[in-house]
Amino acid sequence: MDLLDEIIRRTDSFILEKSKNDRKKIGQFFTDKKTALFMASLFDFSNCDETIRVLDPGTGSGILSAGFIEIAKEKEIKKIHLTFIENNEDILELLRSNIELFENIKGISVSVTIIEENYITLQNREFSKGLSEFEFDFIISNPPYLKISRNAPETFGMDSIIHGAPNLYFLFIALSVFNLRTDGELVYIIPRSWTSGAYFTKFRNYFFSQGFLMHVHLFASRSKSFEKENILQETMIIKFKKTKKIQKKLKISSSADATFGDISENFIDYSIAISGENKYLFLPVEKYQIHVLEILHQFNNNLMDFGIKLKTGVTVDFRNKNLLREVETNETIPLIYSSNIVNGKIDFPTNHEKFQYLIPEQKSLAQENKDYLMLKRFSSKEEKRRLQPAIYISDTINSEKISTDNKINFIERIDKKPIDREILYGLYVLFSSTVYDDYYRILNGSTQVNATEINNMPLPSFEQIRKLGTEIIKQKNISTFVADNILNNLLQDVKMNV
Repeated sequence: MDLLDEIIRRTDSFILEKSKNDRKKIGQFFTDKKTALFMASLFDFSNCDETIRVLDPGTGSGILSAGFIEIAKEKEIKKIHLTFIENNEDILELLRSNIELFENIKGISVSVTIIEENYITLQNREFSKGLSEFEFDFIISNPPYLKISRNAPETFGMDSIIHGAPNLYFLFIALSVFNLRTDGELVYIIPRSWTSGAYFTKFRNYFFSQGFLMHVHLFASRSKSFEKENILQETMIIKFKKTKKIQKKLKISSSADATFGDISENFIDYSIAISGENKYLFLPVEKYQIHVLEILHQFNNNLMDFGIKLKTGVTVDFRNKNLLREVETNETIPLIYSSNIVNGKIDFPTNHEKFQYLIPEQKSLAQENKDYLMLKRFSSKEEKRRLQPAIYISDTINSEKISTDNKINFIERIDKKPIDREILYGLYVLFSSTVYDDYYRILNGSTQVNATEINNMPLPSFEQIRKLGTEIIKQKNISTFVADNILNNLLQDVKMNV
């Protein structure tokens, strides 16, 4: 009997008995066979003790541990002690029945301890004290993907890594890092969301302070990283080592899906992959993308350094339906939507929106009618660009005040004084260029443009931005083609080239 095949057969029977909605409520998604074997194959078995200690937190039915044992047997490991931690009553009955399978495998000695508790609440008090009662050589997990309340029991003692709304999966990772011995390794399959954004900053700082990311595997198709589960969130597999030994390169591999039949690999300098105060993780999968990072990370400025900031539009239209109007009146001000962004300019009004005027009942719904650079907040997966900017010139709309829908971003000075038009156009060159759009795609796998990430993107000097703006104004053409040429001229002048 093949252990992994039998565990999966039993798991499939369990899945048929449970509704997808019930499993989704607790963030439960099962790993398929090829993914389990691939994840286990990432571990380094070359310096193991006689008995290796393995933790599988959020064990589920034991698929990942079964995959681990298959690979360990191939590596001629003789003894394994497995620790399962699982508290979901629905799956515990199956897991208990599976333990006999684990402990009766020919060719390898396997012992199992099962802890029927919540992994996070079991360990978060120890985490807050910095003293772990557990220590493992290897940890493998497919943790639950579930947002929880900031006041949930799982957040106790975890303040050092939580900012904003926490998700169970990154609490699992933090505790697993905590439970690793020195030079121990973990392999996790998780969403990509932790790699950037403000909510994960504290977690990233902790994670990268404890060791080094050794390998990241990405899937080209966000819908096919789990063979039998319809998961639309982009997922990734990571391998981390708890070590003080400096890691110079990060291995990044990718495949079309979880069949792993077409794996491509690249290596990137660790200092380029993990960059800046926010410890963003950049994941290029092509050599051109690595080159983009090498170029832009030579710039040392960002919007905030210039006293400029990207903000989110001030009006949530569906919450203010009673204030929306189809026609302009003495009470209304223009409301600009992302659909008003057309070929780098603001087309107002547009036939795409019915309610283009707003009664600004609260002060917060209105902003000064001045020059802005605007960007769409959302794009579809099919669109070629993530960054879609537009120049807004104040005299195109005859109104003292305007408003912006919250599906649009706008750039203004922090002191709210007008931005020089040359600077505005210079920023437009950057954000409409191919290289900056590529940079953002490498940083953020989602289709949403995040203000925090834009505010921290590396930029040329203020005078170089002014020069870019002056040039595109002179050309009287704001196409991406022209922006690319103007930016490339600057990069050549400073001995960079895309």
